[in-house]
This record gives sequence, C-alpha cells and structure tokens, in this order.
Amino acid sequence: MAQVTLSDVARTAGVSLATTSRVLNGSSRVPGKAISQRVMQAAEKLGYVPNASAQALARSSSGLLGVVIQDLEDPYFSAVAAGFQEAAGGQGQLVLMAQTSRDADLTIVALGGLNAQRVDGVLMVGSLDLSAEQRAVFSDQLARVEARGGQVVTVGQSYGIGRTVYPADRDGGRAIGQAAIAGGYQRFALLDDVTRAPSAVDRAAGFAAAIEESGGRIEYHVPAPVTAAGGRVAGDALVRHLEEHPGGPMCFFAMTDAVAVAAMGRALHAGIRVPDELGVVGFDGIAAGRDIAPSLTTFDLPLRDIGRRAFELVHHPEDADLPETWEVHEDTITIPGRLWQGGSTSPPPT
Repeated sequence: MAQVTLSDVARTAGVSLATTSRVLNGSSRVPGKAISQRVMQAAEKLGYVPNASAQALARSSSGLLGVVIQDLEDPYFSAVAAGFQEAAGGQGQLVLMAQTSRDADLTIVALGGLNAQRVDGVLMVGSLDLSAEQRAVFSDQLARVEARGGQVVTVGQSYGIGRTVYPADRDGGRAIGQAAIAGGYQRFALLDDVTRAPSAVDRAAGFAAAIEESGGRIEYHVPAPVTAAGGRVAGDALVRHLEEHPGGPMCFFAMTDAVAVAAMGRALHAGIRVPDELGVVGFDGIAAGRDIAPSLTTFDLPLRDIGRRAFELVHHPEDADLPETWEVHEDTITIPGRLWQGGSTSPPPT
C-alpha cells in the first residue's frame, strides 16, 4: 500500500499543500480552527503519519535563502539570480544557489537539500514540463518551506505554493510576430522546444497567433532545446532550410536570447546575411544581445529587477515595493516587457 502523503491529505481536505503542512507539522502560522479541524480529520481518515523530523524543523530558522535556477550559462537565469543576490547581500542575507540543468529530478534533489538546510525562503526560476507526480513532489517540498514560516516565489511557473511571477510570455510572442510582419517578412520559422517548457509554449503560441492573424503561416518549425547548444543546432538547420528552399527573407523566433545569439552566429558563419536573408528575434533582453553585431531584436524584460523584487517578496513580502506597471492579482504577478528593435531584423518602415 502506497504511503499517504501531504498531497493526499490536502486533496481530501480541499486546502492547499502549504496549509496542510502548517497544520500537521506544527508551524506557528496556523490557519483558522475550522480549516485546521478539516485537515486533521482528513489526515485521520487517510491514516497519515506525520514525520517527526518535519515537525521539529517546521518551527526552526536558519537565516539562509535558497535560489534554484535551471542554467547558470544562460544569461536570463544568471541575471535574475544576480539581482536576487545583490538585494540579499545588501540586507546581509546569505544565499544558497543550485543549478539543475533543466532536469526535474535534479530540481527535486535541490529542493530537498535546501529544506535540509532549513532555508527561510526560496526563489525558483524557470518552467519545466512536469508529470503529475513530479509536480506533487515539487509542491510538497515548497510547502515545507512555507510550513517553517518562509516565503516561496517562483518565476515562470506556479506550483500552488507562494507567489508566482510571470513574464508576459504570450503577449511578448505576439508583439514579436507583429513586429516581424511590420518589418516586411513573409516567411517565418519558430523554435519548437523539445522540452515543452510552459513559458516556451506560451511564447510560441503568441507568435503563431500574430502570424496567423495576418494571413501567414509558420513555414519551418525547428526542433531543439531552449539552450545555447540548441541554438547552434537550430542555426545549422536554418542554414540548410534556406539553401534547400530559397524564396525571400525569413524571420526566425528563437524563443530566448541565448538561443537567438547562438543561432545567428551559426548563420553568419555560414555566410547568411542577417537581417536581409534571415531575421533573428530573441526574448529576454540579456545584455549580450546589445553587444553583438548585428544587435539582437528581442522582447526586453527587467531581469535584474525581477531578481531584486523577488528578494523583497521572499524577505519582507508585506513591504515589497513593486513597480506600478507590474500587475498583481492575488498570488500572481505579471511583468510587462517591451520590444527592442536591434539590427538582427528589418525594422518597420518609418
């Protein structure tokens, strides 16, 4: 017989994992009496056995904060992490950081390690295509942080615990598609993220919608992971496609700046003229995109500021100072971006 988990009790009681953990693990942040009774009744009905170690840890504090990111080499993640670290350092807080290489199992190990260190708050950056079982484990680990009185902030994906910060992925994808059309492109290519990360799915959907609304279509879906290595694979594939299917300039939406920079490098090395034969668009607004030639057209996000504000939400959520342009709805925060016109795509006519 499978062991009864916190997730099972939460589902039966009809409350969140965080609430269930606070009731059963003895946190000082206990909900109302009626809810507590409902949780206790559900636990008794299912035969849930509380973990004595978890109960002891529920009331402890370490003074440490945890950050979990997917790829340190990707400037998107490192910029957000740097903003968080800078803000934490200014408050004398020590940060434990884990890179998980976009691997769900490694992320679970990282969260378990942070809980073993009794971190007082966690920032998770990035989205993953998870099974229901993996999502339940993620949520269970994050609920343990909240049960100790800590705060959880996730960027790009919600696990039902804490607050979630969403970049405007779908709107940004749509803005990129509209800009490509305005720039005169009639042929379009799109990175098809083989890992199916939710943020990439949303960006692709926005881009495709803009193209379809204009009467166009995506000519070429390039299968590759959303990594710099995937960008090199995509760049080589685009070169082959253009050689085999001539017929006018094509605009490629690379899904992230890291992918775009790598793909554009491979295309330029092969003699493809950017933006005349191939336009390349990223998403994120990393600093390196401004420094290359041609500079990268992208959907610009305030990456370091996301990290700094995430620290405020983790460290002192009641006094967090969020920009007025950030849309707050209950535990969800949506961050707008803006299209930045670089030299990697043809600009719209003036």
